[in-house]
Amino acid sequence: MAKKDAAVVRAVEPSDLDAIIRIDEKLTAQTRKDYWRTRLDIAALRPPWMSSVAEMDGRLVGFLFGWVAESEFGMPGATAWIDLIGVDPAYRGRGVGQALVERFIGGGQELRAIRQVATLIDLGQADVREFFTRLGFHHGPMIHMEKAVTS
Repeated sequence: MAKKDAAVVRAVEPSDLDAIIRIDEKLTAQTRKDYWRTRLDIAALRPPWMSSVAEMDGRLVGFLFGWVAESEFGMPGATAWIDLIGVDPAYRGRGVGQALVERFIGGGQELRAIRQVATLIDLGQADVREFFTRLGFHHGPMIHMEKAVTS
């Protein structure tokens, strides 16, 4: 039985758009309506467990968007990727992010036999790094490489 004050995690729905945008604005200080409309359109094409939201106190307080790849980047077997995760700052430390990750991993294990979960983080965001470390994530063998492309 879930704790009375535990986050309720469910599949994202189109009607969640405005609440997701509000959380994202708190986290990024940007308004990205077109971006989030596109993300929800993509989520509608994927299995429900890959795109989730969390509710507490009668409101949406977090989201997670992910995907699964087979042998992507040379990683053997099915790997689940956490693409985006966000929790309303007022609800951090209450298990919201953990509940979202657990649902994602559970769905991936049950429906895609995932062997591992990966994500990319900004090393400058210590709180994000600490969050994933608390959940058992560690630095993997790959490094992120990039190149700026100018026109």
